Amino acid sequence: MDYLIVSDTHGDRDILEKIVQAYQGKIRAMFYNGDSELAADDELFHTLLPVIGNMDFDSMFPDDRNYVDSDIKIYQTHGHLYHTERDLNQIRTKATQLDADVITLGHTHQLGAEMIDGKLFINPGSISLPKGQFAYLHGTYAILSVEPNEFKVQFYTRELQPVPSLNFSFSRIRR
Repeated sequence: MDYLIVSDTHGDRDILEKIVQAYQGKIRAMFYNGDSELAADDELFHTLLPVIGNMDFDSMFPDDRNYVDSDIKIYQTHGHLYHTERDLNQIRTKATQLDADVITLGHTHQLGAEMIDGKLFINPGSISLPKGQFAYLHGTYAILSVEPNEFKVQFYTRELQPVPSLNFSFSRIRR
């Protein structure tokens, strides 16, 4: 099964609408990791599973989300509540308390996928205001593919194109 992860549009509703239209009905779930600057009742959030970011001012967004289906357990947050702009120490502490396979976050505007303490951490980067080494891509999101013994993470551009050099595989630790 595939799961889409996107974050940090900062008011760029059009790109979210484009992504939803392209993937709706083709993947199991779509996660929006905060800083949309949209209202929580925006119709896009009927499809996207959102959490609040530090630039979201609608208190109806949840701080975080525990998502569970028959294939995976995902913990979703924006990251600002764990100060991920400094390091991953606080979110790692939270992750050890959770029975989650994957932790998704945003906030830093820098993409990444890394296995830490047996859990896969995914930051899709910012789809609208990217920073860091991959800013030249002009925005990214990620698709997580879940297989019985493996996680695959593929990053995509705003043009919905895969970035061949940003395709990662991780052994899945079964609990």
